[in-house]
Amino acid sequence: MSALSFSHFSSCYLCLHLVVAMFHLCIHNQTFSDVKCIKEERQALLPFKHHLIDETDCLASWVDEKNDCCKWAGIVCDNITGHVIQIHLNGHCSDFHDTDKELEEASKQQLKRELSQSLLDIKQLKHLDFSCNNFGRIQVP
Repeated sequence: MSALSFSHFSSCYLCLHLVVAMFHLCIHNQTFSDVKCIKEERQALLPFKHHLIDETDCLASWVDEKNDCCKWAGIVCDNITGHVIQIHLNGHCSDFHDTDKELEEASKQQLKRELSQSLLDIKQLKHLDFSCNNFGRIQVP
């Protein structure tokens, strides 16, 4: 009989550990989802946006210094630190347009003008995708 009660005690103990571990995991994941972008990086992204011509308003979510830039279109942040680690702002790529109207529409899908030096303030940036945009022949800072 003592072997049965020991087995029952072990099962209860194991279940208790499992419940505590799952609770900890839930709390841990909730904490990471509440991480917001770094204020200085948000302040660097806004001047970058203002230096661009965005005819299709793809950067419409990039507003207000109080908004979480991790939720802006094209921005990926580290879930733990809140640093901006990726920017994906690729335009419309196509070399084949049957009409001038198609060429004009494709051109509207591209960001244009210049790249702001403010991007240099995003120190943790690991990936930058500006493919298929029209920045002329300027160098990326």
